[in-house]
Amino acid sequence: MVKKIRNTIFILALSVSLAFSQTVHDFTVVDTHGNTHELYADYLDQGKTVVIDFFWVNCGLCFNLGPYMESLYQEWGGGEYDVQFIGLTIMAGDDNMDVISFDNGAGISYPSISAEGGAIEAGAPFLDDDYGFFEGTPGIAVISPDGSVQFDIFGSAPSSVIPMVEQQIIDSGARHPSEITDVEDALPVFEELVVFPNPARDFASVNFTLNENADVNVQVFNMLGQSALEVFNGNKYPGYHQVDFDPSLLSPGTYFVRIAANDNVQTTRLIKLHSNP
Repeated sequence: MVKKIRNTIFILALSVSLAFSQTVHDFTVVDTHGNTHELYADYLDQGKTVVIDFFWVNCGLCFNLGPYMESLYQEWGGGEYDVQFIGLTIMAGDDNMDVISFDNGAGISYPSISAEGGAIEAGAPFLDDDYGFFEGTPGIAVISPDGSVQFDIFGSAPSSVIPMVEQQIIDSGARHPSEITDVEDALPVFEELVVFPNPARDFASVNFTLNENADVNVQVFNMLGQSALEVFNGNKYPGYHQVDFDPSLLSPGTYFVRIAANDNVQTTRLIKLHSNP
């Protein structure tokens, strides 16, 4: 009897393992900026690892994780080398404008797909437990070039999520940009985004260094991902820059300062205090 139970457990475990070992289904989606993405043709067949970030726009944990995912995305080359990130909403009500607002607030530059762009259909096999048990958002799937899926990282503190995502990227066989000889000495477009003073009352400056000529946009977003203030929009030459602005029109609270330079994005927090009388 014991042997029979053990054999039954083994068969069940094997069945579950086989159910989750299938290669990922192909999908075609359109991001919030109108660009089409084919999972196999554009990425897996080109030898790229794909990281899927499952979210929805009113998910606070997803919003908090966003800047950390963006940093990891940039660390792995911003989609230019062996790794591509794609965000997929799980909510049918999240349209393009909702997702754009979410991305702006969270400082996300990698492609995001709303319900309008096919996110619900593309994400259905994941939510239907084809590749593992879906436990909610934020959830991360890492897809290797051979189509195999790692789908076991779900909402938690960024300090624990991000190292696990990075390890799964490494396990997929992706090369870090520093391992690729032709980009080994490449510099980021800009460095050291600092807002000073922070907290701020009636004066603040955005400080950063550009390593190349760039079209720069600096905006302040509120916690809902809505633009509250445009600080600067124009071209800047290589070197150190200080852009001053007046935050006195902002209500007291927490904001995000987002700088975009030649499609590279960084975000930092700004605390606005009551203005002096």
